[in-house]
Amino acid sequence: MQEVRPDSQAFREELDRVLASVALRNADSLRRLLSYVAEAYLAGKSRDVKEYTIGRDVMGKPEDYDPRVDASVRVQAGKLRQRLEQYYTSEAPQSPWQIRLPKGHFEIEFKQQAQPEPAALPPSNRSAVWKILTAVLGVVCLGLALWIVSLKQHPSGPNRLEWTPEMTQFWGPFVQSSKPITVVLGSPLFVRFHNSYFRHPLVNDWASAERDLPLEEMRRLLKNPTPASETHRWAPFGEAVAAFRLAAVLSDKKQDMIIKRSSVLSWEDIRSSNLVFLGPRKFNPQVRDLPIDQDFIIDSGAVHNLRIRPGEKATYSKPTPANTEDIPEDYSIITRMRGIEGWGEVLVLGSSSTEGTWAAADYVTDPAHLRELTRRLSAETGTVPDCYQVLLRSRFKSQVPIQTEYVLHHVVKPRTGNTPRTR
Repeated sequence: MQEVRPDSQAFREELDRVLASVALRNADSLRRLLSYVAEAYLAGKSRDVKEYTIGRDVMGKPEDYDPRVDASVRVQAGKLRQRLEQYYTSEAPQSPWQIRLPKGHFEIEFKQQAQPEPAALPPSNRSAVWKILTAVLGVVCLGLALWIVSLKQHPSGPNRLEWTPEMTQFWGPFVQSSKPITVVLGSPLFVRFHNSYFRHPLVNDWASAERDLPLEEMRRLLKNPTPASETHRWAPFGEAVAAFRLAAVLSDKKQDMIIKRSSVLSWEDIRSSNLVFLGPRKFNPQVRDLPIDQDFIIDSGAVHNLRIRPGEKATYSKPTPANTEDIPEDYSIITRMRGIEGWGEVLVLGSSSTEGTWAAADYVTDPAHLRELTRRLSAETGTVPDCYQVLLRSRFKSQVPIQTEYVLHHVVKPRTGNTPRTR
């Protein structure tokens, strides 16, 4: 790419196209941020733009605003970078110009893409090329048709996952049972202000929201005509991917699979289903009621070890500040419970991050990982225990799990006289 002068007319035209794009059409705050840094770029003052000035001039922060405490400007800048990437990837991939906001500062980059010259075909060869393309398209269409027919005859596909003995041992009780599998998506609490929604990462029930959040002040600022209310309409991305992964692996063996939000899961569901919870217990309050003594719990962004053994730590936490979008690694917990009255088969896959839940689902659907897990769980007694918890550590790239490894496990015991609460 070749950088152009900041007073270029091409920049203003490209800026207008980006501001009118689908990526930014309904994002007024991001449009204001882009317009602000763009004007500074055109005025040759990009280096004068600081996080504090953006907070004051664009986001209306008070005089005593401290960027070291309030990370909202950095969060918005990260979202703007993503929207610009989205625009040039999906809406304008062939654009000769690109406006970018590199990480680490607030200076706009305006660059011209090198456009490859199309290869000229000799006139005498063009008809032959069209004939070749027509033949290739015919083969592709025929292959596609055969592939569709093959899928109809073999719904699971020729490359379906081969179930190993370890896969059967881990998932057999779920798929061989007469009970359906209910996959429970953790339901974060959102506060609704008419057409606006707000989520606080440390507030996960309505009583806490009413106690800890300035709901009336927020309602006035948003000019909301009605009182604030709670809603559980969304699931985190990692939990959704985890549910898809489970369905892809188990649907060949089990037809009756149900998906429910934890906010609507009832005692009847618990009694009549085998359960797979996705997400931490703050999104799945039913996990607190499991009739086992849980050694590992997730709280305040970390895994806490309640029964520390030699060589173990009290806390396992991701080495990333809370205001950072991308995390390099995190911990997750597998909780498995069998054979306790009032409950069916239960599996909980949770983490302090949505990516960690995704990683845990990948782990328990991978034959190689289950082979390792079975070996470790049965090392002491020669058999896999009925109730246990496993701690995993995962590494991520661009919010995608790329490596997950076993850290340790505890065998846990049932509590007596414990029944789930009706919701």
